[in-house]
Amino acid sequence: MITYNYHKYTLTIILLCVGYYIDFYDLTIFSASYTDIIQDLFHIYDKTEIQLLYLKITNFHNAGIIVGGVMFGILGDKFGRSTVIRYSILLYSISITLSCYIHSSPMFCFLRFLSGVGLATEFATSSVLISEMLPKDIAVKSIAWLYFCGILGGMSATLLSMVSWNIMFLFGGVGGIILYIARKKLFESPLFLEIPPSAKKGNPLILFSNIPNLVKALKLVLLIAPFYFLISIMFIFPNFMNLNTALSKTIHTLLIGFFIGNLVSTITWNYYISYIKSFRSFFIINSIAFIIILGSFSFVSQGSFFVYALFLGALGGGLPSIWIQLVAKHYGTNQRNTATNILYVLGRGSGIIFNLLISTWLIHPNNLGIYSIITTIILAVISIIVILNTKNVYLSDIDYLS
Repeated sequence: MITYNYHKYTLTIILLCVGYYIDFYDLTIFSASYTDIIQDLFHIYDKTEIQLLYLKITNFHNAGIIVGGVMFGILGDKFGRSTVIRYSILLYSISITLSCYIHSSPMFCFLRFLSGVGLATEFATSSVLISEMLPKDIAVKSIAWLYFCGILGGMSATLLSMVSWNIMFLFGGVGGIILYIARKKLFESPLFLEIPPSAKKGNPLILFSNIPNLVKALKLVLLIAPFYFLISIMFIFPNFMNLNTALSKTIHTLLIGFFIGNLVSTITWNYYISYIKSFRSFFIINSIAFIIILGSFSFVSQGSFFVYALFLGALGGGLPSIWIQLVAKHYGTNQRNTATNILYVLGRGSGIIFNLLISTWLIHPNNLGIYSIITTIILAVISIIVILNTKNVYLSDIDYLS
């Protein structure tokens, strides 16, 4: 039985929130200034070459996230959540700092790969640690603030990118090193410390070892898939709207509105969940809103675009933080960190599939509207079917072994 001690765990929660601030910050920094970075470090000025190198570097970073999510997910079940989350931030800090002084594109790609490895586990492992330290209602609200701080990290990176990309990178590196030192004060999960030595810990094969486990994992991944479709398609929609501003300015407006909507919905939805004590109604309401908001993009005008961006942010803001708690509840303490990290990585991987799908739609752009609406409806219906056939685990005890 977990006994919550506010003064004991408050510092740990703060340090976890700062870590996810840096994680979201890193997800934003390269995209925010890639043109200046590539020109300054590699002296490449052709727009096509810059874009090709940007995509190459981004793929290395994404590969690092996949490797890091699996690796640190397993290690978190074998050696402890606080241990891996401390040393993973050190790996990130070193790689992001060295990136400022590297003039070789292959080496820069490698360092971006390492930074992806280092930060891949922040959100999932932090969420697991919070869930295992705190009572249900307090954990829900704490994870909301964790995600809230991550969004602030993305906004900070966007603002710093307007000043200097060198300062932006160094800020992330120095911040990570300070956090590594401060994380000596992290408490370990009391549930992890109680796992008996005989229990099998951190075995990823268990997730797919039989049909019931495979179906459970697939259902959970399908619940997060609408979020990654939203992230992929929202940057394409402005090209098909009745707007009269330059695309760069439109994307800037989109991101500001999206982040603000994220901030509001993350806190609102998680407090709602702690009040009704059920995940189910959130996913149903969110799925219906998903159809309405994405299906109405063609009616958006210049005057309503910022409001539409706010709605997109409101639609996506609460989903990752609530989904991660649902996943954590479905697996025992000896496998929870492995499962949460791997399913989170698989969820992010669905974004790659959606990007490829949208790329095929753009070959015949006149059909993009109907294709996107059909996909939206399919994903929403699947989400509703899955959540209606998923046990309400909010009230379930997480102190068990798989």
